[in-house]
This record gives sequence, C-alpha cells and structure tokens, in this order.
Amino acid sequence: MSLSATDLINNFEMYFDGSDMSNASLYLCIDAKLSDDDAQAIIETLRASGLWSADAAKTVPAEHKPMYAEQMEFIGYVSGKIDGKVFHASAYNHEKFPYNAGRWEEWKSFIAANY
Repeated sequence: MSLSATDLINNFEMYFDGSDMSNASLYLCIDAKLSDDDAQAIIETLRASGLWSADAAKTVPAEHKPMYAEQMEFIGYVSGKIDGKVFHASAYNHEKFPYNAGRWEEWKSFIAANY
C-alpha cells in the first residue's frame, strides 16, 4: 500500500534532526506498532553512520501537522523494518527548510542496506 504525503504527516509520529541542516525536511515516521525506543534505536544507527546529529531528536507537534500538510512539498519516502515492524523515512521540501537531495539519497541507501 502506497502512502501519501498527508498519510505520513497525519498518521505517524515524525521524528526529525533539528540540529543538522543537511537533514532539513527529512523525517523518521513511526506509527503505533513501534515504540519510541524503536525510533531511538533507528536514530542511533543513523547517528553512528554520521547521518544524524548528536542532539536529541525532535518530533512534530500535533498542532503543527496541518501546516506541514499544507506547506510542505512531498519528495518521497522509503520503508524499512525493525523487529519485523515497518517504519518509514520521508523527505519533504520547504522554502525555509530545503531538503538536501544528496543527504536524502544517503538516508535511502542506509535504510535499504540496514533495514
């Protein structure tokens, strides 16, 4: 089943790296089947590979999600599995937080190779 930009925004907890601008508008999308511990484990593997800063991950507050759905240009998403449960990484673009195409390719390759 294919997910839309708004499916990912509205139905998933969206984790992001607020400290590394090369990760701007890239999100780790976790649903209720996975825990925060699962998300942190994925983030730690990204961090260990130099794809996430040392700072704690942030999440998109529910009250900001309508603005995200309205203002963000959807680039795409990839899926991976941890402990047999699916998660997604998504890329969007925004004029204030433009995504880095090279970093997005690194994320996609990393998830394909590790998850």
